[in-house]
Amino acid sequence: MYTNLIAHILVSVVAVMIMIGPMVADFNRTHATNPLWTPHARFHVVWQVLTNSTLALLTLYFIWGSGHLMLGALMNYIWIATFFATLAAMPMFEGALADENGIKPFIWKFGDKMVKVDTNLFGACMMTVLNTAALVIS
Repeated sequence: MYTNLIAHILVSVVAVMIMIGPMVADFNRTHATNPLWTPHARFHVVWQVLTNSTLALLTLYFIWGSGHLMLGALMNYIWIATFFATLAAMPMFEGALADENGIKPFIWKFGDKMVKVDTNLFGACMMTVLNTAALVIS
């Protein structure tokens, strides 16, 4: 049934990242219980995280329960595409990729240079690479 187990695992890893990552990042005082956020904004972030998680569970069902790897990968790409679309649209709503009180960026040193990479952007790029690699090898 699973013609390429590695591809199935890679798409599954992305789905699990979509399910768990936002819960860890957003169900805390920087987001969902942040007293500086309006109650309506907190409602939306919880709704968004629960929607992501539920759709990720559905994605895992498509991959393992019904054997539809491509449908699972498409579900992951919907999340990935909407992340990058929101990133591109941030100037329209004065958004920010990260919260200054939230998860700190990754910092890599290259000689004398330090490069900071936002964890949200890093995660979305990794998911894109893993999901695409799965389709290439499937």
